[in-house]
Amino acid sequence: MASVAVSNLSRHFGPVVALDDVSFTVGDGEFLTLLGPSGCGKSTTLSALAGLDRPTSGVIRIGDRVLFDGAAGVFVDAQFRNLGMMFQSYALWPHMTVAENLDFTLELRRIRGLEAKQRIEETLTLVDMEAYAARYPGELSGGQQQRVALARTLVYRPEILLLDEPLSNLDAKLRDRARIWLGELQKRTGVTTVYVTHDQTEALALSDRIIVMNQGRIAQVGTPKEIYDAPTDVFVADFVGASNLIKADLTIATDGTAQARLPTGDLLQLRTSLPRTPAGPVMLAIRPEKIVIDGSSGTGENRLNAEIVSRSYLGARNLLVVRIGDQRVRVETSEHIQTPSVSVRLPADAIGAYPAT
Repeated sequence: MASVAVSNLSRHFGPVVALDDVSFTVGDGEFLTLLGPSGCGKSTTLSALAGLDRPTSGVIRIGDRVLFDGAAGVFVDAQFRNLGMMFQSYALWPHMTVAENLDFTLELRRIRGLEAKQRIEETLTLVDMEAYAARYPGELSGGQQQRVALARTLVYRPEILLLDEPLSNLDAKLRDRARIWLGELQKRTGVTTVYVTHDQTEALALSDRIIVMNQGRIAQVGTPKEIYDAPTDVFVADFVGASNLIKADLTIATDGTAQARLPTGDLLQLRTSLPRTPAGPVMLAIRPEKIVIDGSSGTGENRLNAEIVSRSYLGARNLLVVRIGDQRVRVETSEHIQTPSVSVRLPADAIGAYPAT
């Protein structure tokens, strides 16, 4: 396997900047996810890695090889990069059996005879599809087709595996099972993987590290826990998972402690370190599951009275929408609340504060 290094990568389509000075690395055997909304640049980055699109500037290295260097005029075609790419569409040949789909990939690389046969058998066993070698794609379920498409990508043993929304065509339940299976497969093979998705659950469940992208730039890089628990800006806090965003005015004391005054006049204590957030208008962010329901009215640190606007039963959890002044706040709890109003507590160490834009 191999590592990946991307330096100062940019891609312009006329006046449109799809990638703006993007730099990151992927360690040998690492599972890295590019996460972001449509149009953020994640698929453009993957296409640049695959050699399917030529960036405007920057450098791409895989191991010791330079695959692209804009300044030096180096661009290695996709067929010579030894990378495996799987798209949203599985694109299996319908007139070929499962084994023939894999064999055709090997034939293009001039791998024939006993070696080709062994690779096909080994790879189909790896994805638990050896019993379906003689079937045609039309005789398989969506999940089975997904496994065959991945086997076709792995059969020639690529240095890097590039996956572009590979689970998006599956229904919700099958998608959950496929996500677990894909994670286990990547760990077994140890193949360095770059995965593109807009699905936060996939990113959090599968990744060693996540790169959150926004408008062609990297917003944050970190482990799933770092991204979820300590987002660096409002965009990441709002996009990854669910966060309540609350307008407030921030004051910072000389000892570094901070308070936020809500439009209602209530004061919230903040115990998180806020070195990048100056005093003044801010957006507070807190996850719905971090808010504590106290059940009855009362006073205390970061305790607010709230009116329940709506209730939703989600099985293991209940989702409440409560009103605090003019602000609607989502609260997740295991309790079944029947009262029209509640007292909620916003733990100081669960609140993030970001400059208002």
